[in-house]
Amino acid sequence: MLPKVLIVSRGVWDDSKGVSSTLSNLFQDYDPEKIAHIYIETIIPNTRCCYRFFQISEISLVRKLYKWHTKTGHSIDTREANAEKVEERIANQEAAVMSYVRGHRSFFFSIMREVLWGLNGWKSKELAQFILDFAPDVVWMDGSPLPLMNRLYDHVLKIARKPASIFMQDDVYTYKSCGKNLFLKIMKHRLRRLVRRVVGQCDNMFVASPKMKHEYDKIFGVDSTFIAKSLDFNNIVISKDIRVHNPVRLVYLGQVIYGRIHSLIAIAETLAKINQESVKAQLYVYTNNQISDELKKRLLVKDSVFLLPPVPYTEVPQVMVENDVVVFVESFDPRFCNVARLSFSTKICDYLGSGKCILAIGPADVAPIEYFSEEKAALVATSTDDIEAQIERLLLPGVIEDCIVNARRCAEKNHDRKKMNAIIYSKLEEISDNDNR
Repeated sequence: MLPKVLIVSRGVWDDSKGVSSTLSNLFQDYDPEKIAHIYIETIIPNTRCCYRFFQISEISLVRKLYKWHTKTGHSIDTREANAEKVEERIANQEAAVMSYVRGHRSFFFSIMREVLWGLNGWKSKELAQFILDFAPDVVWMDGSPLPLMNRLYDHVLKIARKPASIFMQDDVYTYKSCGKNLFLKIMKHRLRRLVRRVVGQCDNMFVASPKMKHEYDKIFGVDSTFIAKSLDFNNIVISKDIRVHNPVRLVYLGQVIYGRIHSLIAIAETLAKINQESVKAQLYVYTNNQISDELKKRLLVKDSVFLLPPVPYTEVPQVMVENDVVVFVESFDPRFCNVARLSFSTKICDYLGSGKCILAIGPADVAPIEYFSEEKAALVATSTDDIEAQIERLLLPGVIEDCIVNARRCAEKNHDRKKMNAIIYSKLEEISDNDNR
């Protein structure tokens, strides 16, 4: 019998959004009656995977400073007709504030946010009652780089007093992601103590990449389990009649921040060289990030590189269908590649199941690039000097077709939904059966 799972994570659960859709992907075949979710974003959930939620409002934490009786959290049942009317004014207020904060990333805002949470206004009787009323068998937590989230995890575990599992998706523990920044190392030192305390209360750890498993197993003395987004191969039909455009169409969809723009510029420079006599390949970039005029000038090579506005997450599969090669890039700048060193982008599963050839560019020791290389699931360039050779390979007869076959093989081996569900659900059942508390 499947255990009741209380999930605690930062963001709202929205099936249509790229980030939170990972949660939807992992639990879409679970019984929604046996899931509850605690989160800290003042937005109404949009998911079929869960009905019961507890929402902690950060704007209400501010209001509580001058109006002590302000409630900082409340339960939501999305099956109720009035669910969408809950604190709409506060939701709009918080969305505007958080949009500003995220657009002006600074240590000041981060510190003020942590100070606000340090006042413990979020530790409400409503939160405790929600946990006790749901009476979970297992607590599931998304590993977080925010100290405030780790304090929330610790509090929930103390109230629930049940077995717990944590899903690590980014490097929240090692100092490598800090570079030479002393302030970041001081902040990471504080975070590490909180993370280790939470992990020490967990009965199981899931990790988002094989590379993370290798490192975190040693650090925490655990035998973690690699999980990732999965694919339902019953609903995926890949045409055996592969037709490659002339010129070959490469597409990149996503963020160009954290130095990724420079990897894309390296592709553009290669295309400028390859296309001198005739246009053999083109790159289409879809992103919602602002690009400076200087960088845009370097990126946009006439007849070779095109910059397009972003498309909704639901339209991404169709864009991939219309192209021949999907491009995955990481930055070669140590300041950024160390941040993403252990992470495993949700795009990887989508790309593997797209029926398209994958061109992956980034440092060899970054988890996604290492994964693509070991699984032989993509054409991989581990230096900017290697990009030209890999694009030249794309132009050879049969290479794109072979790459598609290898990507499909990797997807079926590591990302099949039935296999992934069996791994996750059996582990949750196992730790819930070991409840000796």
